[in-house]
Amino acid sequence: MDELYVQVLSEPVGGIVAVPLETLVTLFTLKFCRHYSSYLIFVLKPDCKPSFNAKVTDFTFELIKEEDLIDVARICQLPVMIVGDGTTCVAGLCAVLRQVVKDATAQSSGHRCRSLLGFRQGCLMACAESSLWTRFCEVDVINTVKNLMTKDFVPVLVTLPEDVARFEIHMSQSLRIHNIHKQNKDYVNSKGTAHLKLKQGGQSIKEGKHSGNVEIELDHCFAEGPVMTLADVILFPCMHVILRTVRSVYLQPSLPLTLQWYELVKLQDGVEESIDIIMDIPRKIVDDLYVKYILPAVPNQSLYKSDPKRYKPRNRIFTRQADVETSLKMVKELGVMVDWQRYPFGCELEFDWGAMPYEAHPEGGHLPPFRLERKGQQLENLAKAVLKVAKPGHTIVDFCSGSGHLGIILAYMLPRCQLILLENKEESLVRARKRVLKLKLTNVIFCQCNLDYFCGEFDVGVSLHACGVATDLVIQQCISQNAVFICCPCCYGSVQNNHILTYPRSQVFRDSAMTVRDYLVLGHSADQTHDEHNVKTDQGKICMGIIDTDRCLQAKEAGYSVTLAKLIPETCTPKNNLLVGIPKNWQ
Repeated sequence: MDELYVQVLSEPVGGIVAVPLETLVTLFTLKFCRHYSSYLIFVLKPDCKPSFNAKVTDFTFELIKEEDLIDVARICQLPVMIVGDGTTCVAGLCAVLRQVVKDATAQSSGHRCRSLLGFRQGCLMACAESSLWTRFCEVDVINTVKNLMTKDFVPVLVTLPEDVARFEIHMSQSLRIHNIHKQNKDYVNSKGTAHLKLKQGGQSIKEGKHSGNVEIELDHCFAEGPVMTLADVILFPCMHVILRTVRSVYLQPSLPLTLQWYELVKLQDGVEESIDIIMDIPRKIVDDLYVKYILPAVPNQSLYKSDPKRYKPRNRIFTRQADVETSLKMVKELGVMVDWQRYPFGCELEFDWGAMPYEAHPEGGHLPPFRLERKGQQLENLAKAVLKVAKPGHTIVDFCSGSGHLGIILAYMLPRCQLILLENKEESLVRARKRVLKLKLTNVIFCQCNLDYFCGEFDVGVSLHACGVATDLVIQQCISQNAVFICCPCCYGSVQNNHILTYPRSQVFRDSAMTVRDYLVLGHSADQTHDEHNVKTDQGKICMGIIDTDRCLQAKEAGYSVTLAKLIPETCTPKNNLLVGIPKNWQ
């Protein structure tokens, strides 16, 4: 039976318990999904504000103290779910609730929640660092509610939260979903054309007044389209708190679509009976004729990252040669030199692929033959670097582990070390788990979550081709733990400011005249390492070195000794830089 651990802030009294917002949303989802088969464990950790009173009389649970958490549940922020044989931890609000939905619907083919995960089960699958929509549901709205509950309002003039305005604008946009044509057909068949927009030549037309090709657009009914999804389930209790906190009859002119959505979701089977778990929400504003609500100005765009309106092509051209040369000139004037080491860290160690069992070999991971040789070379470089620093008893985290090619090799070669394979794609971890079971390895833990939800202690962090910001999240995690980092970065053009990181990374670069855009120009140029005959390749390699030098400088500022070198052979991958950072006085 799966175990679900959630934080509570007090011991239950009379069926009421104080909880943080994440726990409140989790309990609402459990009740809505009628999912009570998971073993629910309340973890008493009274250190969070604001708190909400939740009615838990419908739940069966165990109450434990934080220090009594099992090790596999301790390595990530709550809520977490321990699944399978107890070696896999699922963390992060969206990931945990996706697991709740899957567990609930697995029990019944006709379960009312079967559609919650959307098209191809992809609802809220992308991580918050790369998906604007996941970040909105998992981070932004959660923080908005928390801030709202601790905010003092001016009695007469109330500025509504920015994220409420963003959602109102989002609901006004035309749908941008993968299966829009099928959705149109299904919706017309079931509902008629009441919620459709008919367009011809870009202009709205009336039904029956058209000829030729007509574009049909669905209005937003729910947050992601014409059917309710997990996004609505997460957003509803958050919006419920917001509207209960500031609601007035005079909100209608400012938030017509949000209020329409709220009432529609509330009418869905099971929602109203589930929302009654939320008790005693304090009213921040007393409804009054003289209260004026202000809706902050926000971009007129959808919250879907895939929505073309989010991208402004003129602002996305970062590789004009003149701009690249300007950024390179800034680096030169800064006096920063790329300090290349002749050989990669650990290259002198022996590595015998012949002694590796099939399931630990890349071939055992079902890689296509044309990738095997180069993948093996990449893995050998990183494995040697880890083998040089790892000691018995160490915990090693393979960040962005994919299906475990590197982590499984390390677990096999270092049986006295604990390996944690961290990956946000469930399918990849399933493949890794099968290989580990066949090898009968007992020193591997699987962690399905985003990097920022991992909070376990470790000694060595390693990543092979963690894309864009993920490499910087790995380095940041390692620095926070005073751990060794061994990273081969990838996707330099994907680095961007987000809710966790900003660029440049080092103080040296930050103190210069270089702007974020100047930095992004270098990142995009670094991805132009196509082949040796391309005129942009050499310039791309220089830019790769500059971005990684910024990362090295950040680590040096934190007291690390850092080396930067190329993998051997360099042809094993175009993204062939290897960064190794060792903290001072490291044992």
